[in-house]
Amino acid sequence: MRIVLTSVHSWPGVRRGGERYVHELGAALRRAGHEIVIWSTGLPQGRDEVLGVPVRRLAARSVPGRYPDPWGDVAVERAFGLQAFAHLAVPAVRRRFDVWHATSTGDAAAAAAVGRLPRGPRTVFTDHGFPARRSRSARPDRREHAFVVRHVDHYVCVSAAAGDYLETDYGRRADVVPPGVRLAAHSPAAARHPRPALLYSGSLTEPRKNVPMLLDAVGLLRAAGQEVELWLLGPGDARPLLDAAGPAARAAVTRCGLVDDDELRECYARAWATVLPSRAESFGMAVAESLASGTPAVVLADGGGPAEIVNSPRVGRRCQPSAQSLAEACADTLDLATEPSVAGDCRERARDFDWDAAVVPRLLDLYVGSSK
Repeated sequence: MRIVLTSVHSWPGVRRGGERYVHELGAALRRAGHEIVIWSTGLPQGRDEVLGVPVRRLAARSVPGRYPDPWGDVAVERAFGLQAFAHLAVPAVRRRFDVWHATSTGDAAAAAAVGRLPRGPRTVFTDHGFPARRSRSARPDRREHAFVVRHVDHYVCVSAAAGDYLETDYGRRADVVPPGVRLAAHSPAAARHPRPALLYSGSLTEPRKNVPMLLDAVGLLRAAGQEVELWLLGPGDARPLLDAAGPAARAAVTRCGLVDDDELRECYARAWATVLPSRAESFGMAVAESLASGTPAVVLADGGGPAEIVNSPRVGRRCQPSAQSLAEACADTLDLATEPSVAGDCRERARDFDWDAAVVPRLLDLYVGSSK
């Protein structure tokens, strides 16, 4: 198949889950034998290649006066949608593609519009968030989103929790397809870290990630005599968090800051447990990657997507959103990590998210089955 993937921003200019998704999806589709091109914005402008997939980067633009702060990035999204429409709506161009798979609202609206044209491509939109009307109706691109809901061939949500919002609030059933992890790129360590180590991978400054609660939980574990370490790996300045934490929690933090992909995979494998105490998390890539590395995870029971990944006590624990409950779940999971079978159980669960064996086949079913 001939597939165009669109993303308002691209790697390495912007390093977030959505940008990572589009490039890894492109690489997985290419491994499956399909013809892929990615359209985006950023530097260097022109033609490039990421993970072996061609990328065409347009100049990032905005729509002056259309969206006031704090919606600056929405203005760029809408402008990118207009740019993509101008290029891909041309009959000779749109006939080159069987599928247009968009990953942000602006380009999804453009895809849905082009898909309605004669000989238009099949259209798919992956929404990486929660399509809740309460939040969507407050956004200045709510009309574009409503158009996508009505007209895109397949609206993909990355978890059942996210899909429930689409059906309840908009009356449309979602196609639930999670992001992928390449299982072959991860492997359990020969031995875990000498001391019990908890790993957190994600933003250090985003409030919904609940890093302060994690620090409080680690403080409780240390106060109870458990010499646990905490590795805080991710973007953002952790100093305000550490300054506000108790001395026991501060003493537990032995690693902090950004690491590259290879080091992160090593940390997943060497840690005893990964902890993602986020609320309103649509998926939870850190959890999937941890399981792929043979390491169990701790998540909130009402946190959204992560609670769907940790679907068995053999791969981790789900807890209530309090420091005490989180500390108890971490203690249980540290014990679980010592069991010989846990790495295999975690890897087996991660197979459900393998790009090549699980995710791409489900997306190809959508690409082929779209109503054209």
